Amino acid sequence: MAQIKKDEATLRRFLERQAVDNYGALYQPAVRATPKEAPSSSRCWILRPEKLQGRGFHLLSNGELAAGLLALYNPAVFDIHEQRMLSTGPRMHPLAGHPYAAGLRLPAFRGTIVVADELGHLKMHPKLYLATGEGMWVPFPYTSDLLLFLLDKHSPYCINWSVKDKRKHFTRRSAGLSSRPSRNETDPVVVARQKIEERYYEDAGIRTVQMAAEDIHPEVVNNLRDCFGFHARTVQLAAGSRTKLIDFFAKHVGGSVPCIELLIQAERDFGFPRLDIKTVLYTGIWRRELDVDLYEPILIDRPLRIASRDVLADYTPWFRR
Repeated sequence: MAQIKKDEATLRRFLERQAVDNYGALYQPAVRATPKEAPSSSRCWILRPEKLQGRGFHLLSNGELAAGLLALYNPAVFDIHEQRMLSTGPRMHPLAGHPYAAGLRLPAFRGTIVVADELGHLKMHPKLYLATGEGMWVPFPYTSDLLLFLLDKHSPYCINWSVKDKRKHFTRRSAGLSSRPSRNETDPVVVARQKIEERYYEDAGIRTVQMAAEDIHPEVVNNLRDCFGFHARTVQLAAGSRTKLIDFFAKHVGGSVPCIELLIQAERDFGFPRLDIKTVLYTGIWRRELDVDLYEPILIDRPLRIASRDVLADYTPWFRR
């Protein structure tokens, strides 16, 4: 991740937004994907996922966009905390206040200061000089990329995704950031920061996945992005009419009729507006109601290919406890 500005205003904003754990529409990321807050080298995105109750979902890189779309696509994921502050001191587990976790005994965080000291990296922990009052040095919090909240047949759990565009950036600075040693060599500050984050979450029983966007198939990302553009759009159709359209498309997945001709045929046969029909198609793919191949481009002038591989099965290791 690019460098976040470290000043008193930023620290105060972090602490105000993340003083307590909120969920869904009430969650506020420590850093927003806006020109005022995001690092100047960031490629920012603000999505509004239905799964997050339409709140702004703030992503600071193309890598986070790819990872965020994949996470949203998984029906087991019920919430995501992006740009989450890592507490410098003790803090309760992220699920401690969630109704899904009622009655569960959850381990807590010890804080990044204890973890950094234990790992021998305390000198590398970021800090800030507060000039107000008597003046003092205080630890400045790290932020993590994506904290996923998932629900399986047993209970809710969390997975921490540390996201980079390229895998080499887990040990080296990304382009555009000054770095010593050279960006072609391992940077001890980058390595220490990754170790601190991983141990921090480990204290709370949360596994960290170091995932690089280059490991996600580019056509999967493109198709998920296209489907996401329709996923929350409302259609003026009765539930039964939508079911008829899903059944219609399902019969043609793996056939030879181009997608545009299917839209024309559905418009003629059912009398529904073309945009509503297209919305049902793309939401059907997003909701996994249509078994369409996400590893090949979904194009309007091509037939709908049947899936030979399940995206979520392929990326299962990133979602397991």
